Amino acid sequence: MSKSPKYSPDNHANICLLLEGTYPYVRGGVSSWVRQLIEGMPELNFSIVFLGGSASEYDKPAYDIPANVVHIENHYLIGNDKEAPAKKKFWARKSDKTAMFNRSTELHNMLAETDGIIGNEAVRDFTNLLCGENSITRTDLNHSDEAWEAIREKYIDAPPGLDFNHFFWTVRTMHSPLFTLANIAKNAPPADVYHSVSTGYAGYLGAMLKAQTGAPYIISEHGIYTKEREIDLAHVDWIPDDIDPFRVGLDDSMSYLRQTWIRFFQSLGRMSYSSADHVYTLFNGNRLRQIDDGANEERLTIIPNGVDVERLSKGRRADGAPVPPVVALIGRIVPIKDIKTFIRAMRIVVAKVPGAEGWLVGPEDEDPEYVLECKALLKSFGLENSVRFLGFQKVDELLPQVGLTVLTSVSEGQPLVTLEGFAAGIPTVTTDVGSCSELIHGVSDEDRAIGSAGSVVPIANPALMAEEIIPLLTDSNKWQLASRAAVARVEKYYDEKDMLVRYRDIYEHNIDQSRDADMPKAEGF
Repeated sequence: MSKSPKYSPDNHANICLLLEGTYPYVRGGVSSWVRQLIEGMPELNFSIVFLGGSASEYDKPAYDIPANVVHIENHYLIGNDKEAPAKKKFWARKSDKTAMFNRSTELHNMLAETDGIIGNEAVRDFTNLLCGENSITRTDLNHSDEAWEAIREKYIDAPPGLDFNHFFWTVRTMHSPLFTLANIAKNAPPADVYHSVSTGYAGYLGAMLKAQTGAPYIISEHGIYTKEREIDLAHVDWIPDDIDPFRVGLDDSMSYLRQTWIRFFQSLGRMSYSSADHVYTLFNGNRLRQIDDGANEERLTIIPNGVDVERLSKGRRADGAPVPPVVALIGRIVPIKDIKTFIRAMRIVVAKVPGAEGWLVGPEDEDPEYVLECKALLKSFGLENSVRFLGFQKVDELLPQVGLTVLTSVSEGQPLVTLEGFAAGIPTVTTDVGSCSELIHGVSDEDRAIGSAGSVVPIANPALMAEEIIPLLTDSNKWQLASRAAVARVEKYYDEKDMLVRYRDIYEHNIDQSRDADMPKAEGF
């Protein structure tokens, strides 16, 4: 395993990638895409700012680090709010930052009262609050009278019955990482272009870097960050519901505190979109959601994912060759992939297709508790000999052994594993999420004329999933038609070479813009 490059002031990069919870420490579709970009453009230098939750969650890089990555720095957003012991009471005297706190209140109210695109001036002002002269610090948040008053005033707007203690710590917890981002921005690794692969904290860091340096800033969004966080927040157990019976706003099934978190991430997204010189997305469904979430339609461009068709095509089986009765779900073993629906579907498949197997292929270390729940469910069905957890596998070696790939996810962007299967001639059955329907059935009339590369079913419906899997495993003619459509579609629309050409042009254009402008400091910094 390659070691991370050490920091050097001379490690000026063409592109600084801002990555939250992905490459190089976590495997998955987004991480694979980042790896494609870096390795596909060896003539460009990259630096990486990695944002993670807690340092204990990450060990060694999951990928070898290419030679054109000149700098990596890691920052952790949980448990990073410790301060040196202060000989003060918990709340100190009034600070000299009343004007800054007043402006913070105005900006927060503006975010709450308006929808859509945010002006760059507001984003610069938010950055100035954290990075400018006499800025608000973590100590101010934790100890100043102004912070206490700001939180107390917001609590007045909360529904009756909401416990103040829980509201107070929610506000503190969600804002604390912003001070980590401010420190990163103040000591930013030098780059011609900053490129975030999500909104959220990484996207907002990009907005801060744009305000700090004036350098070009772009976003590529695969899954919609705010949507995925909404799904996550619906299930976490660290947000109490029992003391929050008054349910209002975004979703009647969600507590006020959960809604507060969602609105926070929506605000980070809106500021990320507003700051970006351009936003790149995978398909039109994502594009429409991004416009609703505050992205400027004129600065949005669709660039589909691509896979190494030439390499993966070597795994295609000959016409007439038997189809292995193996159904593979390739992905992280986490709730958003809904592994339990796959297990329930395979219970039906195994009962009806002699010798059928289900393979779960992906890392199991992200949510160990969920992995144990899935294995317990598997055991309760008596499927230990038919459905197996294989951990991480090399896709080139795996796909020739597979008859069908499956996704049971509740949220996706444009899954690379599906396209990789297509390149190897493997049809798929997926839930109707992200661009899966477009991948399987096509987008345009010309694309749809190629035929269907499998089937799409509603989420969380194991019976329908099994109903679509079985004929593709048992009817060789149906499988061959779907396989040919998969190959034709990926070769025509989703080749990695095309994606890399487009991103190389984007990078070169922004590098030229950056150097022409000599990256002047933004006003106020």
